[in-house]
Amino acid sequence: MVAIAPYLLGFHPQQSLVALAINDAKVTGTVRVDLTQDPDEMAERTQHLVDVLTRNRIRRALLIGYGSGSQVTPIVDAAMDALRRAGIDLSEAIRVDDGRYWSYICTDVTCCPPEGVPIDPTNSAPAAAAVVAGMRALPDRATLVATLDPPEEFDQDQARSITRDVCSQVKKTSKEGGDWFGEGVSRVVTALKRIQSGEGLDAEAVAWLGVYLTAKPVRDIAMTYMQQYGAETHVRLWTEVTRKVQPAFAAAPATLLAFAAMCRGDGPLASIALDRALSVSSRYNLALLLVQALMVGLSPSEVLGRDWSQMSDDIKARVREFPSTAWPLLPESW
Repeated sequence: MVAIAPYLLGFHPQQSLVALAINDAKVTGTVRVDLTQDPDEMAERTQHLVDVLTRNRIRRALLIGYGSGSQVTPIVDAAMDALRRAGIDLSEAIRVDDGRYWSYICTDVTCCPPEGVPIDPTNSAPAAAAVVAGMRALPDRATLVATLDPPEEFDQDQARSITRDVCSQVKKTSKEGGDWFGEGVSRVVTALKRIQSGEGLDAEAVAWLGVYLTAKPVRDIAMTYMQQYGAETHVRLWTEVTRKVQPAFAAAPATLLAFAAMCRGDGPLASIALDRALSVSSRYNLALLLVQALMVGLSPSEVLGRDWSQMSDDIKARVREFPSTAWPLLPESW
């Protein structure tokens, strides 16, 4: 479990408490919170762990704390008490630090000596199996966040110029004329097909997507293609767009990335994508909704409250009734 936890999170945690949800002898999810010494924050964070587990009907968990004993022990003690009060069985509670782990449950010094048990999570059979399965564990969360930064070779000046040209074309076009919604949907579908076939997107394609996604119906219809193209294709597409689009246009693709990551079961990626979206627009409603969903452990289907087909029909019906909702809403500076 110590070896596989970083691959489930996507990065090697530090100063963290991680709860692994166990169902039918399988790890079905992870919940991570930052360590804290503040009693009120500690109670809030341990209750968050319990709420997520109970909402998802998890009856067994394993705790892993990362840090020194003085940092980890208080919150692990609080979490163990909270889990027991909630009727959640605790398989094990472990502290990991400086290449060793200690058990909070086992008292047998022959297997859990006071000096800890040496372990190298990166050089183990579980880690090797995770890598073969295509999983990754980046050095830390900051490295995961950096995966949404523009590629090193990306020409920002060129992208900015192309985006301004696209915005100029939009402003010169009569909003009453043309099928803004249909054109936006076509851009999304074309991009999904390109990514699915292993191709990338040029700067112009990214710029047009960024502009069309400022219309909520176009953004929302993109989510309905999740079943047709799969979460992995959506993750790759919206990661590329989030990395390459001009910052003022990043809220929509970053939120779509978060939703796709949730559909794939990748909470850490969803979390950093939502951070990126809210850094652009702190009141971006869909991103705020997904943040709440992550906090309480809602599934994507519970977030939507309906199936893909019904959602698509509802969006199209609203656009037919209110065509102006599909107009691109360009940021003021563009």
